Amino acid sequence: MSSAQQALRDHGADAAMVLVLAAIALEHDNDGKAQELAELAQRIGGAAGWCEIVLGRLALKRSDTVAARAAARAAAKAGVPWARLAGDLGVLFSRTGLHLEALPYLERAAEADPGDAQAAYNHAIALQFAGRLDAARARFEQAVAADPNHASAWLALVALAPDRHGDMLPVLSAAFAEKHISAEDRLVLGHALARILEDAGEWDKSLAILDDAKAPMREKVDHDRAQTEKLFAAAAACAAVKLPGGVEGDTAPIFVVGMPRTGTTLVERILSAHPDVRSAGELSDFAVLVKRSVRTPGKHVLDPETLFAARDADLGDIGPDYVARVRSIVGDTPHFIDKMPFNFFFAPLILRALPGARIVCLRRSAFDTLFSNYRQLFATAFTYYSYAYGFNDTAHFVAQFEKLIDRFESDFPADRFLTVRYEDIVGDFDNQARKLVHFAGLDWDPACAAFHENAAPVATASSLQVRSPIYKSSLKRWARYPEGAKRAIARFAEFGISEEADR
Repeated sequence: MSSAQQALRDHGADAAMVLVLAAIALEHDNDGKAQELAELAQRIGGAAGWCEIVLGRLALKRSDTVAARAAARAAAKAGVPWARLAGDLGVLFSRTGLHLEALPYLERAAEADPGDAQAAYNHAIALQFAGRLDAARARFEQAVAADPNHASAWLALVALAPDRHGDMLPVLSAAFAEKHISAEDRLVLGHALARILEDAGEWDKSLAILDDAKAPMREKVDHDRAQTEKLFAAAAACAAVKLPGGVEGDTAPIFVVGMPRTGTTLVERILSAHPDVRSAGELSDFAVLVKRSVRTPGKHVLDPETLFAARDADLGDIGPDYVARVRSIVGDTPHFIDKMPFNFFFAPLILRALPGARIVCLRRSAFDTLFSNYRQLFATAFTYYSYAYGFNDTAHFVAQFEKLIDRFESDFPADRFLTVRYEDIVGDFDNQARKLVHFAGLDWDPACAAFHENAAPVATASSLQVRSPIYKSSLKRWARYPEGAKRAIARFAEFGISEEADR
C-alpha cells in the first residue's frame, strides 16, 4: 500500500491507483478508509465499473443489499474492461441474490484464465445455484485441476460426483492429514471426507472426522452459550408485547423461517412454484432496518441489545421500507418470500411491523436438526453459526430454538404464524402443500406439487436436494449413528428433550 501512496504523491491522483488503495483497505477491514478512497475515485472519474464494484462490496459489509445491488447494476451498465473485474462483478451479483445476472460475468472470468481455480469455482457455484449441474461439475473439476488444494471445490465435487468417491478418498485423506493446513481448509476437507464416509455407511467414523475437523475452529471461535441464551431470551421478550388486533397491512410478504437444514428451502420451493409468488432469497433487510431504527451499537444486526431495544420501539416505518426494498428485487408480484432462516428471532417484530405478513416456521425432529446442523458447513464469516463447530453447542442451540418456538406457537395468531413439521411434509405431502398454499392466501396451483421442476435459482445448501421429488431418506437420519445417537440422547437429556417426546 505504501508504494501506491508514494505514487499518488509523485504523480497525482489517478482513479485506478486510488481504487487499488481502496481495495487494500477493504481487504484489511478498514472500511471507513475504503469508502473515502472509493468516493474520491468516483469524483476523479475514469475507472468505469471498478469503482461501483468496490462501493458494492462496502455496502455488502454494511448488510445494505439494496445499495449493493444498485452498485452491481451500475457497474454492469458502465462496463468492466477486464475479465478479472468481470469476475468480481459476478461475485457481487451472486452475493446480492442476483444469481442469473452473475452468470455471464463469472463465465467470462473463468474462460479468460482456465488456470484460475477461484474463478472456475465461483462460476461453478453460480451454475449449481441455477440448476445446471453438469456444467457446474465440469467447472469444479477445472478448479481442482488448476489447484489440487482448493478445499471448497473438492467439497462441492463430493456432492456432485459420487461416482468419484473412490478416487477422492485417498486424495482428501492425505490432504486432511497434512499438519500445516489452515483451520478453515481443515474444516472444509473434513466435511468432504465425512460426506464420503456417510455415503459408504461409515456413520460414526464420519462423525469422528467432523469432530476432528471442527476442533481448531471451535477453539478459535469460542462459542458463547450465555450470549446465545440472551439472544433467545430477547426474542421471547419481544413476543411478550401484545400484537395489535384488526390491523390491515400489506399481504405480500411471506417469511419462511426456522433452523437451517430443516426444510425451509423445500417450503420456499413449494410456494414459489405458484405463479403469484416469487422468492427474494435469504434477505437480511428486515434485520438491517430494525438495527437502524433502534440505533444500537455494534456491527451485528442480530444481537440481544437490538432485540430488547426493538421490543418497545415504534416500528411503523420499518414495514413500508422493507417492502420497498424487496420490491426492488421481485417487482410487483402479488406475493414474495423472504427465506432467511434466522428471521425467526425477529418473528414478533415482523408481525408488528408488517401486520399483513405471514410467517411459516419449520420444525423438525430435534435430533435430526442437531445432526443436520452439525453436518453442515456454514459460512465461516458469519458468527451466528458458531454453535455448529461443537456437537454439544449445537444441541444447546437447538434446545433453545425448540423452547422459543413452543412459546411462539402459543402466543401468535394461527392465521399469521404457522408451524409446519418437515416430517409431516414428507409423510403427507399433498395435504401439507395445500395447507401451506392456503395459509399464504393463495388458491391451489398444480405447479406447487411439482416444486422440483421450479427453475428459479437456489442459493442454499439444499440446492441439489430440492431439484428432486420428495424423498424420505433424511427421516431419523440421526439414528444411523450408533455412538452418535447415544451422544445426542445424553446431550438433549440435559435440556429436557427425550427421544420419546421428540415429534
